[in-house]
Amino acid sequence: MPIDDTTREEARVLARRYPVARSALLPMLHLVQSVDGYVSDDGVALCAEVLGLTKAEVASVATFYTMYKREQVGDWLLSVCTNPTCQVAGGQAIHDGYVDALGGHHDAEAGVTVEHAECLGICGDAPVVQVNYEMYGRLSQDEADALLASCRRGQPPASNVSGVVPPVFRAVERELSGIDDGVDAHLAPAAARQAAAANPPAWRSGETDLPVTHPGGDPAGHGGEAFRAAAGLEA
Repeated sequence: MPIDDTTREEARVLARRYPVARSALLPMLHLVQSVDGYVSDDGVALCAEVLGLTKAEVASVATFYTMYKREQVGDWLLSVCTNPTCQVAGGQAIHDGYVDALGGHHDAEAGVTVEHAECLGICGDAPVVQVNYEMYGRLSQDEADALLASCRRGQPPASNVSGVVPPVFRAVERELSGIDDGVDAHLAPAAARQAAAANPPAWRSGETDLPVTHPGGDPAGHGGEAFRAAAGLEA
């Protein structure tokens, strides 16, 4: 779906949280992914527009990190670890069985997408499958098949690792964006403390140290509104 005005304003809210506007790119990519279920061309264009970046710069980040998808993802993303420990324990067989059952890596009708995953960090629970980033471990083939079947019904069980029932993919992406986490009210007091510090924090770009109180941390002044206000700087 097209990026609407609400999403556009939420993207600006994310940008305003950061003294260096481009620091908002990662959460902003999660935000646009929560709208379309992947990082669409419209989503790339929005990020570029709000942050003063080129679309090529945004796309290079979106294709570097595996959590950002450039193709449609269903409501349920099943990430199957196929690294050595999980592979030996049956991870590859689980992955291949999923692909056979779905007739490919994505079943639009069922709203299920399957992907390989790199090591998920809990090798002691191999083989491991994530559903929208919730872990399910020590799965037999039958248990893995039942997990897929439950996702195809739209009713995945609680994780046997965390006890959490995963929300749909777009809801998870919105949570990862941080747009609803309520931190904005705390930014101005934090900026005031930083601006008054004897050695205010700075970031380094090439050979230049730019204090975080600089308008947006860049000449265009895209972000950092709370920092500008706290430091009494001109917009």
